[in-house]
Amino acid sequence: MNKKRFLKLLCALMVTLFVLFSLTACGAANGADKGGSVYDEYVDNGYGGYEEDLTADEAFGGTSDSSSASQLRETRKIIETIDYSVETKAFDELVSTLENKALSCGGYVESSDVSGNSYDDKGTRYATYVFRIPSDKVTEFTTYLSENSTVTNKSVNTEDVTLEYVDTESRIKALKAEKESLEALLKDASTTSEIIEIRDMLTEVIYEIESYESRLRTLDNLVDFTTVTINVDEVEHTTVVKKQNFIQRIGSNLAENFRDVWNFIVEFIVFIISALPYILLVGVNVVVIFLIIKLSIKKRRKKIALKTKKAEEKSEE
Repeated sequence: MNKKRFLKLLCALMVTLFVLFSLTACGAANGADKGGSVYDEYVDNGYGGYEEDLTADEAFGGTSDSSSASQLRETRKIIETIDYSVETKAFDELVSTLENKALSCGGYVESSDVSGNSYDDKGTRYATYVFRIPSDKVTEFTTYLSENSTVTNKSVNTEDVTLEYVDTESRIKALKAEKESLEALLKDASTTSEIIEIRDMLTEVIYEIESYESRLRTLDNLVDFTTVTINVDEVEHTTVVKKQNFIQRIGSNLAENFRDVWNFIVEFIVFIISALPYILLVGVNVVVIFLIIKLSIKKRRKKIALKTKKAEEKSEE
């Protein structure tokens, strides 16, 4: 292939790429408002279809009244994170069964931290677990958690990454088309400089494709596995979370106050008994010091009495 033909092919490739990237950029800009070319590619790839007069929910296979959460999840790319704070009297049992339940649901423990069980902590423990649970098994896992512990706090956060996902797919498609064109040019290249230049361009395109594909895999993992963070507190008495009437509230508060007073008395007695060695040591020191002071006072009184007696004898003479 002569140099003139190569330059013509290269110019044609550049024009094609410019048109592709212009369409992609326009589609991404208009997609947020009314569903542009990005959404059209999404439909063409078999993810769902919609007419121009449908809502955004309907465009992705959902219904305008959100009748099915599972159907919505199948068409949209939703990242979900759930945070729990729970109390339990059976700390070891709960922690162990939660780990087993996560495994049976097809999930795993991403991180864990268990603390406490020392003298200063009065025997109570607390733990923080981060579970990764398949999205279709989250309800089963969280229901098990609610049934086997007292939930004191729960928060759910979701992030819709559908547009980013579709846009990334479109970029990969355009880059793969560019890769094919460069590979065709590489086959027809005749000079070393042409080969080197095309290979450099091809390497850069392949790197971008791998980068976008890596992002897609990350999004798939975040969508397919829900992050469930659980803060577990070991307690002697679990918190009452159900709604109570006036009499029940008085009874609960009285019972809690009596428990607090009793716990204070018990802790005070335990402290006194535990501190007996120190109390005895301090007591012995106090007694010794008292005896020394008393003996010193006694000696001083004797000296004063002796001086007084001598003074009286001299005055009599």
